Amino acid sequence: MSATDGSDVREANKALARYWFDQGWNRGNVAAADRVFAPGLILGGERVGPEGPRRSVLRRHAAFSGLRVEVELQIAEGPWVASWYTVRATQVGEYAGVPPTGLPVTSEGIQLWRVERGLVVEDHNVFDLWRVVTQLRAGERRDTDPSGARESVRDRRG
Repeated sequence: MSATDGSDVREANKALARYWFDQGWNRGNVAAADRVFAPGLILGGERVGPEGPRRSVLRRHAAFSGLRVEVELQIAEGPWVASWYTVRATQVGEYAGVPPTGLPVTSEGIQLWRVERGLVVEDHNVFDLWRVVTQLRAGERRDTDPSGARESVRDRRG
């Protein structure tokens, strides 16, 4: 394989990831999963096939409206492609045990894929869920405090 061929594969793998972020996550087009993920896709150590990413997208879209994923940076090497991404959305359904708040949230993650013959065969994803839950719970506390004021630790000690 020439250097050009390797570069072409790396660029194709990056494009595949961007396609899924756009079609799957941003547009909610879960049918695109069959064009992106291998039947034997391993996600988090479990064989889930394209159905795993489809379920993830459907669950997140049920909990968040206006969900947008923006790819900030991509790096590819051999069959691997890493994408650092930012997510923005508004909570409209229960998520991580938090009832709907109507609040906007922002978080980020890193996705690492192994691609073979143009399909993702392995997916490792690290997402800052704690950041999302913290934003939602802060909104819950504001909703339960009619004054909107927060008592400081010094105020409670008297």
